[in-house]
Amino acid sequence: MKPLIAGALLVAFVAGSIWLHADSADPETAAIRLVAEAYVSGDPARIRDAFLPSMNLYTTDAKEALRTIPFAEYIERVSANATKAQQEERKSRIDLIDRTGNVAVVKITTMRPQATVTDYLSLVRIEKHWKVVSKAFFVEPAIAAPPNGQNPSSPESACADLNHQRFAFMIGSWSTSDPGRGGNTASEGESSVETMLAGCIVHEHRTLAREGKRLFDGDAYWGFDSTKKQWLLFYMDDQSHMQLYEGREQDGRLAFYRERPDPDGKPILTRIVYTPLDPASYTQTVERSTDKGSTWLPGGVTTYKAKR
Repeated sequence: MKPLIAGALLVAFVAGSIWLHADSADPETAAIRLVAEAYVSGDPARIRDAFLPSMNLYTTDAKEALRTIPFAEYIERVSANATKAQQEERKSRIDLIDRTGNVAVVKITTMRPQATVTDYLSLVRIEKHWKVVSKAFFVEPAIAAPPNGQNPSSPESACADLNHQRFAFMIGSWSTSDPGRGGNTASEGESSVETMLAGCIVHEHRTLAREGKRLFDGDAYWGFDSTKKQWLLFYMDDQSHMQLYEGREQDGRLAFYRERPDPDGKPILTRIVYTPLDPASYTQTVERSTDKGSTWLPGGVTTYKAKR
């Protein structure tokens, strides 16, 4: 297999688009390039034509468990966010086209304000047409820039380092949904997340309703304690719920923990994990344990989707 390298591949950046000039002596590489450009375009019609309808997308969740996304679900999300994607400032590049016979791999990196997405597209030449038959991807949340152009080394931008920007992917306006559990029906809400105090605090204001009835109106604050080197989460709402969670790094992920007694006085340990899915969505996963963390029971998964 001979990947295209310097001299055969030239990539140029333009906001929201990409040009790839490949070796004109290889018509198959040029055809693969067109498929890659159709994907980068974000145009639902072009993506439908470039992808095999039966293909799946693959990534992992916060626990490194495999997450499979059917193409129908993916293209529905692309179509719903097409207008926003066109207006979003983003830069894409094709890092690699590697072909042998009728199979090929394309690596694409897309940098967006909230995250950098790395895609590996697997292509097969089917009846003289190149089609994407699978996509594996990784989403890396972006590190927010220091406020007001401050120098990261200055005292005013003490919260501009990597630790303080851990949750930059949450910034924005979101619609939330929870499929429901324990006999409860699904709930829906709205969330607005912003930074405060020169980027030192992430603040969320969130409302939630079920079947048209408001459940709560609450606020959450995330902050990194530079002395203890630890994240903390404070939560409060209009139902007199006041909660404090401590962040812990375990198995390569950051989770927030809180212990409280149940009605019988037995301790219950709650764990919350936030996982970016792509630049336009993330999840909040809640789990509970009655045996000090030996086993965990699902407490619910809330999906955040960027408002159009």
